[in-house]
Amino acid sequence: MSDHSTAGTERSATAGRGPGRRGRPARLSRDRIIEAALGIVTGEGSAALTMRRVAEALGSSPMSIYRHVRDKDELLVLLLDRIVTDLPRPALPDEPRARLLALLTWQRDELAARPWIVDVLARGDLMAPSVLWLLEEIYAAWRACGLSLEEAATANRIVWNFLLGDLAQHAAHPEGRSPYQAGLPAEADAERYPTVAALRPYWLSPDRRGHLADDLATLVTALTATLPQRCAARPAAGG
Repeated sequence: MSDHSTAGTERSATAGRGPGRRGRPARLSRDRIIEAALGIVTGEGSAALTMRRVAEALGSSPMSIYRHVRDKDELLVLLLDRIVTDLPRPALPDEPRARLLALLTWQRDELAARPWIVDVLARGDLMAPSVLWLLEEIYAAWRACGLSLEEAATANRIVWNFLLGDLAQHAAHPEGRSPYQAGLPAEADAERYPTVAALRPYWLSPDRRGHLADDLATLVTALTATLPQRCAARPAAGG
Protein backbone atom coordinates (compact mmCIF):
# COMPACT_ATOMS: atom_id res chain seq x y z
CA MET A 1 0.00 0.00 0.00
CA SER A 2 1.31 3.46 -0.93
CA ASP A 3 2.01 6.22 1.56
CA HIS A 4 -0.74 8.32 -0.04
CA SER A 5 -3.43 5.65 0.40
CA THR A 6 -2.25 4.94 3.96
CA ALA A 7 -2.57 8.60 4.89
CA GLY A 8 -6.06 8.72 3.39
CA THR A 9 -7.10 5.67 5.38
CA GLU A 10 -5.81 7.21 8.61
CA ARG A 11 -7.70 10.45 7.91
CA SER A 12 -10.89 8.51 7.31
CA ALA A 13 -10.41 6.53 10.52
CA THR A 14 -10.02 9.72 12.55
CA ALA A 15 -12.94 11.57 10.97
CA GLY A 16 -15.65 12.48 13.45
CA ARG A 17 -13.36 12.37 16.50
CA GLY A 18 -13.54 15.23 18.95
CA PRO A 19 -10.72 17.75 19.08
CA GLY A 20 -9.50 16.35 22.42
CA ARG A 21 -8.51 12.93 20.99
CA ARG A 22 -5.36 12.70 18.92
CA GLY A 23 -3.65 9.68 17.46
CA ARG A 24 -4.49 6.04 17.88
CA PRO A 25 -4.67 4.15 21.20
CA ALA A 26 -1.74 1.84 21.87
CA ARG A 27 -2.09 -1.47 20.06
CA LEU A 28 -3.48 -4.24 22.27
CA SER A 29 -1.08 -7.13 22.80
CA ARG A 30 -0.61 -10.06 25.12
CA ASP A 31 2.28 -8.27 26.81
CA ARG A 32 0.13 -5.21 27.55
CA ILE A 33 -2.61 -7.45 28.92
CA ILE A 34 -0.14 -9.21 31.21
CA GLU A 35 1.24 -5.90 32.47
CA ALA A 36 -2.25 -4.57 33.21
CA ALA A 37 -3.24 -7.78 34.98
CA LEU A 38 -0.03 -7.73 37.01
CA GLY A 39 -0.84 -4.24 38.22
CA ILE A 40 -4.29 -5.37 39.34
CA VAL A 41 -3.22 -8.47 41.26
CA THR A 42 -0.26 -6.70 42.84
CA GLY A 43 -2.39 -3.88 44.14
CA GLU A 44 -5.63 -5.66 44.95
CA GLY A 45 -5.08 -9.41 44.95
CA SER A 46 -6.05 -12.17 42.55
CA ALA A 47 -9.76 -11.99 43.44
CA ALA A 48 -9.93 -8.54 41.82
CA LEU A 49 -8.69 -9.88 38.50
CA THR A 50 -11.38 -10.24 35.83
CA MET A 51 -11.21 -9.96 32.08
CA ARG A 52 -13.56 -6.97 32.24
CA ARG A 53 -11.31 -5.26 34.77
CA VAL A 54 -8.27 -5.77 32.56
CA ALA A 55 -10.19 -4.41 29.58
CA GLU A 56 -11.16 -1.30 31.55
CA ALA A 57 -7.54 -0.75 32.59
CA LEU A 58 -6.51 -0.85 28.94
CA GLY A 59 -9.41 1.20 27.62
CA SER A 60 -10.56 -1.76 25.60
CA SER A 61 -13.45 -4.24 25.53
CA PRO A 62 -13.53 -7.71 27.15
CA MET A 63 -13.93 -9.31 23.73
CA SER A 64 -10.67 -7.71 22.63
CA ILE A 65 -8.92 -9.31 25.61
CA TYR A 66 -10.30 -12.73 24.70
CA ARG A 67 -8.67 -12.46 21.28
CA HIS A 68 -5.29 -12.66 23.05
CA VAL A 69 -6.01 -14.71 26.20
CA ARG A 70 -8.44 -17.62 26.42
CA ASP A 71 -9.72 -17.04 29.98
CA LYS A 72 -8.72 -15.93 33.48
CA ASP A 73 -6.88 -19.18 34.21
CA GLU A 74 -4.68 -18.76 31.16
CA LEU A 75 -4.03 -15.17 32.16
CA LEU A 76 -2.98 -16.25 35.65
CA VAL A 77 -0.63 -18.85 34.19
CA LEU A 78 0.88 -16.18 31.94
CA LEU A 79 1.36 -13.93 34.99
CA LEU A 80 3.03 -16.71 36.97
CA ASP A 81 5.23 -17.58 34.03
CA ARG A 82 6.32 -13.97 33.55
CA ILE A 83 7.23 -13.58 37.23
CA VAL A 84 9.16 -16.85 37.53
CA THR A 85 11.00 -16.23 34.27
CA ASP A 86 12.18 -12.82 35.47
CA LEU A 87 13.40 -14.03 38.88
CA PRO A 88 17.16 -14.46 39.32
CA ARG A 89 17.90 -18.02 40.36
CA PRO A 90 19.48 -18.53 43.78
CA ALA A 91 23.06 -19.57 44.42
CA LEU A 92 22.93 -23.17 45.61
CA PRO A 93 25.38 -25.08 47.83
CA ASP A 94 26.58 -28.52 46.79
CA GLU A 95 25.73 -30.41 50.00
CA PRO A 96 22.33 -32.07 49.37
CA ARG A 97 20.50 -31.07 52.55
CA ALA A 98 21.80 -27.50 52.46
CA ARG A 99 20.88 -27.32 48.77
CA LEU A 100 17.36 -28.54 49.49
CA LEU A 101 16.85 -26.04 52.31
CA ALA A 102 18.17 -23.21 50.11
CA LEU A 103 15.68 -24.11 47.37
CA LEU A 104 12.73 -24.41 49.72
CA THR A 105 13.60 -21.18 51.52
CA TRP A 106 14.00 -19.31 48.23
CA GLN A 107 10.64 -20.64 47.07
CA ARG A 108 8.95 -19.56 50.29
CA ASP A 109 10.52 -16.09 50.31
CA GLU A 110 9.57 -15.35 46.70
CA LEU A 111 5.98 -16.41 47.37
CA ALA A 112 5.81 -14.42 50.60
CA ALA A 113 6.74 -11.31 48.61
CA ARG A 114 3.69 -11.91 46.37
CA PRO A 115 0.69 -12.94 48.51
CA TRP A 116 -1.65 -13.00 45.53
CA ILE A 117 0.27 -15.98 44.13
CA VAL A 118 -0.26 -17.89 47.37
CA ASP A 119 -3.99 -17.36 46.98
CA VAL A 120 -3.91 -18.59 43.39
CA LEU A 121 -1.92 -21.72 44.27
CA ALA A 122 -4.11 -22.49 47.28
CA ARG A 123 -7.36 -22.25 45.31
CA GLY A 124 -6.49 -24.11 42.14
CA ASP A 125 -4.16 -26.35 40.22
CA LEU A 126 -2.39 -23.74 38.08
CA MET A 127 1.32 -23.93 37.39
CA ALA A 128 3.68 -21.94 35.20
CA PRO A 129 5.92 -23.87 32.77
CA SER A 130 8.89 -21.78 33.90
CA VAL A 131 8.71 -23.32 37.39
CA LEU A 132 9.75 -26.76 36.13
CA TRP A 133 13.43 -26.00 36.75
CA LEU A 134 12.62 -25.45 40.45
CA LEU A 135 10.69 -28.70 40.71
CA GLU A 136 13.55 -30.57 39.06
CA GLU A 137 16.08 -29.07 41.47
CA ILE A 138 13.93 -29.73 44.54
CA TYR A 139 13.11 -33.35 43.71
CA ALA A 140 16.72 -34.02 42.71
CA ALA A 141 17.83 -32.59 46.07
CA TRP A 142 15.44 -34.90 47.93
CA ARG A 143 16.89 -37.81 45.94
CA ALA A 144 20.42 -36.70 46.79
CA CYS A 145 19.40 -36.81 50.46
CA GLY A 146 18.78 -40.53 50.06
CA LEU A 147 15.08 -40.70 49.18
CA SER A 148 13.55 -42.74 46.41
CA LEU A 149 11.33 -41.07 43.81
CA GLU A 150 8.22 -42.11 45.73
CA GLU A 151 9.68 -40.87 49.01
CA ALA A 152 10.75 -37.60 47.41
CA ALA A 153 7.21 -37.01 46.18
CA THR A 154 5.79 -37.73 49.64
CA ALA A 155 8.34 -35.54 51.40
CA ASN A 156 7.83 -32.61 49.08
CA ARG A 157 4.04 -32.85 49.40
CA ILE A 158 4.37 -32.64 53.20
CA VAL A 159 6.79 -29.71 53.03
CA TRP A 160 4.66 -27.87 50.44
CA ASN A 161 1.59 -28.11 52.68
CA PHE A 162 3.68 -26.83 55.59
CA LEU A 163 4.97 -23.86 53.57
CA LEU A 164 1.56 -23.09 52.09
CA GLY A 165 0.04 -23.02 55.58
CA ASP A 166 2.76 -20.68 56.82
CA LEU A 167 2.32 -18.36 53.85
CA ALA A 168 -1.47 -18.28 54.14
CA GLN A 169 -1.26 -17.59 57.85
CA HIS A 170 1.08 -14.63 57.41
CA ALA A 171 -0.87 -13.24 54.45
CA ALA A 172 -4.17 -13.34 56.36
CA HIS A 173 -2.91 -11.85 59.63
CA PRO A 174 -4.15 -8.22 59.88
CA GLU A 175 -1.73 -5.66 61.23
CA GLY A 176 -2.47 -4.48 64.75
CA ARG A 177 -5.12 -7.06 65.52
CA SER A 178 -5.13 -8.67 68.96
CA PRO A 179 -3.58 -12.16 68.65
CA TYR A 180 -6.59 -14.21 69.74
CA GLN A 181 -4.94 -17.52 68.91
CA ALA A 182 -2.21 -16.73 71.40
CA GLY A 183 -4.25 -14.87 74.02
CA LEU A 184 -6.83 -17.58 74.58
CA PRO A 185 -4.46 -20.48 75.35
CA ALA A 186 -2.18 -18.13 77.33
CA GLU A 187 -5.02 -17.51 79.76
CA ALA A 188 -6.15 -21.14 79.93
CA ASP A 189 -7.19 -22.52 83.34
CA ALA A 190 -4.14 -24.38 84.67
CA GLU A 191 -6.27 -26.91 86.55
CA ARG A 192 -8.41 -27.88 83.56
CA TYR A 193 -5.76 -27.48 80.86
CA PRO A 194 -2.39 -27.91 82.62
CA THR A 195 -0.32 -28.60 79.50
CA VAL A 196 -1.73 -25.67 77.54
CA ALA A 197 -1.31 -23.35 80.53
CA ALA A 198 2.29 -24.51 81.05
CA LEU A 199 3.06 -23.23 77.54
CA ARG A 200 2.10 -19.66 78.47
CA PRO A 201 5.61 -18.26 77.79
CA TYR A 202 5.46 -19.81 74.33
CA TRP A 203 2.01 -18.38 73.54
CA LEU A 204 3.11 -14.89 74.58
CA SER A 205 6.52 -14.99 72.91
CA PRO A 206 6.76 -12.15 70.34
CA ASP A 207 8.62 -14.41 67.90
CA ARG A 208 6.33 -17.41 68.32
CA ARG A 209 5.80 -17.55 64.56
CA GLY A 210 9.29 -16.44 63.65
CA HIS A 211 10.99 -19.84 63.55
CA LEU A 212 10.34 -20.85 59.97
CA ALA A 213 13.97 -21.61 59.13
CA ASP A 214 14.42 -23.85 62.17
CA ASP A 215 11.04 -25.52 61.69
CA LEU A 216 11.75 -26.20 58.03
CA ALA A 217 15.16 -27.67 58.85
CA THR A 218 13.58 -29.89 61.52
CA LEU A 219 10.92 -31.09 59.09
CA VAL A 220 13.44 -31.86 56.33
CA THR A 221 15.68 -33.73 58.78
CA ALA A 222 12.75 -35.78 60.06
CA LEU A 223 11.52 -36.65 56.58
CA THR A 224 14.91 -37.69 55.24
CA ALA A 225 15.47 -39.83 58.33
CA THR A 226 12.08 -41.53 58.67
CA LEU A 227 10.68 -41.96 55.16
CA PRO A 228 13.28 -44.53 54.00
CA GLN A 229 12.77 -46.47 57.25
CA ARG A 230 9.01 -46.41 56.87
CA CYS A 231 9.14 -47.65 53.30
CA ALA A 232 11.69 -50.33 54.19
CA ALA A 233 9.34 -51.59 56.91
CA ARG A 234 6.43 -52.13 54.50
CA PRO A 235 5.62 -55.78 53.83
CA ALA A 236 6.51 -56.99 50.38
CA ALA A 237 3.62 -57.28 47.92
CA GLY A 238 1.97 -60.68 48.28
CA GLY A 239 3.89 -61.38 51.51
